[in-house]
Amino acid sequence: MVLTINRLHESFAAEITNAKISEGLADAALEEIANAIDQYGVVVLRDQEISNEQQISFAENFGTIEPSVTRYRKDTPQRISQTEIVDVSNLDTENRPRPINDRLRMLLLGNRLWHTDSSFRAVPGALSMLLARSVPLAGGDTQFSDTCTAYQDLSEPEKQRIEDMKAEHSLLYSREQLGFSDFSDDERAALPPVQHPVVRRLPTDGRKSLYIGSHASHLIGMPLPEGRMTLRDLLDHATQPQYVYSHKWRVGDLVIWDNRRTLHRGKSYDESCPRDLRRVTTSHVQGMSTLASLKSRRPSGQEIRGTL
Repeated sequence: MVLTINRLHESFAAEITNAKISEGLADAALEEIANAIDQYGVVVLRDQEISNEQQISFAENFGTIEPSVTRYRKDTPQRISQTEIVDVSNLDTENRPRPINDRLRMLLLGNRLWHTDSSFRAVPGALSMLLARSVPLAGGDTQFSDTCTAYQDLSEPEKQRIEDMKAEHSLLYSREQLGFSDFSDDERAALPPVQHPVVRRLPTDGRKSLYIGSHASHLIGMPLPEGRMTLRDLLDHATQPQYVYSHKWRVGDLVIWDNRRTLHRGKSYDESCPRDLRRVTTSHVQGMSTLASLKSRRPSGQEIRGTL
């Protein structure tokens, strides 16, 4: 079966309308999906009716899954039992909208800042796969920024200026921008600041992208105000309207994006309405494209099937 792929934005983002994970995907279909991710950076698989286990199994075709950051806090009840699933919802353990002053709600408000998943980890995120189980009638869109094209459009002097820069990334920093500092000792120990290059080269075709966002605190070796101003200028540039695709969620959407070449953020919505989104994120492997990662996970002499 040849997959139907439609562009959603002139420079990145596409949708696939005829791939059903629950029915099993042959190797050829998995490779088409991997190629689409490498080409477009954001890929929407429509009409997916899958369980948590099926979402995890599908993601494992493309890389090692990182644990949810919310698991570091021992006193936080979990609505979802699988440690691989990040609960990006407004629901408590009884599946009711969380109170306004709920700690996890406050933590997740930081998702409305432009960011790339897990840049605060020493091994950052590669692919994120976010599934919509229920969505509000209005609002709650997720916006994506094409940081490849944004980098390409920088002036040559600016490209040269930032070429070798490194930024320090921290989840604590991004949340403290909103005044949130309620982190346990376990969380602080598990989430120390890390450094990453501001400019990354994609393993697919050698293009470069900006690796910035709200987790990026400052630039190494630069005075703090100047470094933060540089990061803010780059973020303002990369999130101009021409680089942004806004995704309006439908139930059953599985949106896959490459954190190495995109930024994203959630938008506000009526939080009295249930919004149940569940994310799985794979860890980055240096120098490996999505397709190469898929092929590397095939056992020797065997083929991995999409059947779940």
